[in-house]
Parts: sequence; C-alpha cells; structure tokens
Amino acid sequence: MAIHKFYTLPLNFDNLVDPDIELSKSKRFPYLQLPKTSSLKKSIDEHIELILTTHFGEYKHDHRYGFVIWEKEFENMEIDKFNTHNNPRQEIEESLKNAIENFEPRLKRIQLEIFFIYKQFYRGRSIKYFVDIDVKGVMINSTEDVYHNKFQFAMGPLFK
Repeated sequence: MAIHKFYTLPLNFDNLVDPDIELSKSKRFPYLQLPKTSSLKKSIDEHIELILTTHFGEYKHDHRYGFVIWEKEFENMEIDKFNTHNNPRQEIEESLKNAIENFEPRLKRIQLEIFFIYKQFYRGRSIKYFVDIDVKGVMINSTEDVYHNKFQFAMGPLFK
C-alpha cells in the first residue's frame, strides 16, 4: 500500500532551514528540507479553500479554476431572496460543485449548500455579507471516509 504525503498550503519556501521541516532522504541533496505534511482531510480543506478564494482567470494555467462568486455583484442583492430562492443560489452552488469535482479528484459524491448572512460582527466590526459554505462528500481513500467541512468568509464591505 502506497503512503501518500499531502503538503500544507501555503507552501513556504523561505523556511528551508526550519527544524520542524522533514529532512530529505536524498543522498544527492541531504540538506534539502521538505515542506510540512498534512492529513488527507486537511489537504482537501486547504485545496477547497484555495478554489473558494480564487477568481476565474487568476490561475494562468487553467482559467476555469476558481469560484464564480467573485464575478457576481452583491451590493444590491436581497439576502433573503438569495437564501430562499433557487436563482442565483443554484447557479453559484452548481459552479462550485463543478469546480470541486474538476479540480479536487480526492473527493467524490459532493454535496454543498451556500448561505449568505447579512450584517454579522467579526472582530468588533460589522460586515455587510458573510458567506457560509457547507461541503460534504466522500474521500477517495482505502476506507472511503466521509468528508464534511464548513467554510466561511466575508464578502461585502465593512459597515462603519
């Protein structure tokens, strides 16, 4: 059975001499150190977070990589309608599901829900929009473990 290593994001190339980083077993480069490794779930979490925070076209090797939410105009959106009606919510959920299916091959049977929260406080400041994303699926590993994580980020401007 092959043992896989999953590297944590963001990769930090500045810490090539960090004692917490695993030493390479290479005879040719014995002092080269490898980035810290992570669990499969944490690696999937970090990759989905990268998809969520990437605008379409930002990744130059594949312009389909990213999340459609950054292309939408939310200033005049009615949050109650977004959370209770299918359009544009269904379009955004389908776009994210497709992105995860296309770019995160370690996850299958993906289900997700997106909700907007209006006027939430964060670190003492009122944020106009918060986005809650609930992602479920099955990890492609020997035991097909269940995957579940919630992601949240601020979307709108700060209120004064």
